[in-house]
Amino acid sequence: MPVEHKSQLIVAVLSFACVVITTVSSNWDKWFSRSVPTPVVTSTPVVTAMPPETPTPPANPTPRIIPPPRVTPFPPYTPSPRVPVTPSATVTPPAALTPPTSPTPRGTPPLRVTPTPPATTTSSALIPPSARTTAAATTTRITSPHHGATVGQRIAVEGVLTGLRPEQQVFLCVKSQAFGRLIYPQGKAIPDATGQWTVDSIYGSAGYSYETFLVVTTNAEAAAMLSDQHARKYGMRDLPPGTEPLGTAIVVTRE
Repeated sequence: MPVEHKSQLIVAVLSFACVVITTVSSNWDKWFSRSVPTPVVTSTPVVTAMPPETPTPPANPTPRIIPPPRVTPFPPYTPSPRVPVTPSATVTPPAALTPPTSPTPRGTPPLRVTPTPPATTTSSALIPPSARTTAAATTTRITSPHHGATVGQRIAVEGVLTGLRPEQQVFLCVKSQAFGRLIYPQGKAIPDATGQWTVDSIYGSAGYSYETFLVVTTNAEAAAMLSDQHARKYGMRDLPPGTEPLGTAIVVTRE
C-alpha cells in the first residue's frame, strides 16, 4: 500500500476515535447513573441548662457585745495649802512673824544657799617628791580674794610668789565645781621684784563655786597649752603632763 494511503487511513482512524471519545464523554452521565453519596448527618449536641445557683443565706450570727470600759472616777482634786518654808540659813525673830490673813497662805520659796566647800588641801603622802621639793623651795599664796568670798564675773586675783627657778612657769587656774569640773587656765603669774603678781580672772556662771589655785611646770608644751585662749574659754578636763599644783587652793562663789 502506498504511503499516502497509509497516512489517510491513520488520519481517518484518529478522527473516528476522537468522535467516539467525545460522544462517550458527553453521554457518560446518561448511560451510566452516578450513585449519590449519602450525606453525613451531624447530630446536634444536647445542651443541658444548669439551674441558677441559689445563694445560701448567711447564718444569723449572734452580735458580739463589747462590754463598756470600766471608768474609774478620780477623786475630786483638793488643793493642798502651800506651807512657807523658812530657810535654814535665815533666822527670823518671832516679833517679825505676821499672822496669815488668808486661809490658803502662799509660801515663799526658800532662798538657794550654796554651801561653801572647805579649802582643798593636798595630803603630803599624795604629793610627788618633785612637788614637795617645789613647795619647799618656793613661797606662794593667794592674797585676794579670800577663801569663801563672793566675787564678780571678772576680777583681779592677787598673790605672792617667791623662790622660783628660771625654768619654772606658774599659771593661775580656775576649776568649776559643776558642769564636768573643767579647769580654765586664766594666765601666767609673773611676780615683780617684791614677789607680788596679779592675773585677771573670769568666773562664768552666777551662783556656782570655783576652786582657784596655782600650777607650776617646766615643760614648754604644757606651758603652751596653759597659755592657749581656747583652753581658757572652753576648759580642759585634766592638767597637761608635767604640770603640778603649787600652794594652797581657795574656793570662791560667783555672785
